[in-house]
Amino acid sequence: MIHDNIILGAGVSGLSAAGTLRREGHQVLVLEKSRGLGGRAATRRWESLPVDHGAQFFTARSDAFRAQVAAWVKSGVCHEWCRGLHRYSEGALFAPEADHHPRYACRAGMSALASALAEADGTTIERQSKVTKVHCQNRLWTLTCEDGKAFRTRRLILTSPPPQGANLLAEAAPAAADLLRGISIDPCLAVAAQFPRRAIPWHGIQSNDATISWIGHDTAKRPDLHPDRTIIVMHASPGFSRTHYDEPEDKIGKALLVRASEIAGQDFLHPESIFLQRWRYAMSNPPPKGPPAHSFDLPAPLILAGECFAGGKIEGAWLSGQALAAL
Repeated sequence: MIHDNIILGAGVSGLSAAGTLRREGHQVLVLEKSRGLGGRAATRRWESLPVDHGAQFFTARSDAFRAQVAAWVKSGVCHEWCRGLHRYSEGALFAPEADHHPRYACRAGMSALASALAEADGTTIERQSKVTKVHCQNRLWTLTCEDGKAFRTRRLILTSPPPQGANLLAEAAPAAADLLRGISIDPCLAVAAQFPRRAIPWHGIQSNDATISWIGHDTAKRPDLHPDRTIIVMHASPGFSRTHYDEPEDKIGKALLVRASEIAGQDFLHPESIFLQRWRYAMSNPPPKGPPAHSFDLPAPLILAGECFAGGKIEGAWLSGQALAAL
């Protein structure tokens, strides 16, 4: 079978792109290397409790994304979580300043965004299909997966993290690979810690600290689903994550819990349990300016999309997928 469009990656960008194309009448197949959907809009079931260990919340600044978020709020996919966050800077913790931009979260977890996008448009998704080789010939792309399965398509849309995309396109589309190599992307070590229920006086703390960039009160997003628990999620800074990426979980967890206790002024030193998520490709540093998606005029069309081209964050990923309509 020859597909009209194959999208690599079932994150927010890939699923947004799939919906855009399907609404225009195009046939689309999405290939996702893992079992789950959403990319870094990720939620783990931890002792039956949903915990966001990737993207923690999202905002809506553009008219188009505000309309999408309004529809999600109406259908119960997400809700307004807060309108300001604490921040830690130069050794002091500051309460939120006046801020009129809502922060949204999902009661069931951030992965609910991907589920909503996939279900709304009936997108066909092949999970656990890791593409290891692409080849362009006779106006067709041939994609070979790790398990030996092959797919052919008239147009390839790549939304994978830039380093992965660059490696995949190195021979078939060197100019596209070079563009992706020019985008820097930082790792992130994320640790979730579980405690007996306690009062936490903030929703989240954004920090410019050398060790921690984020401390989130995950339970505040869904207190009824965590009736006896308090779960916090910590994201290590890019520098700490690069330096300590391969160290043992207990060592990383202890370092973040010690620093989180110092920043928040609370004792987080004795959690009942923790888990660590190593995000090798987490925070991209988008080019200063440029289109939210890039098209390459090859014998068979190639499009690069993703939050790395659209200012980062959930909104950027969604807008990049929508931008395919203009290409």
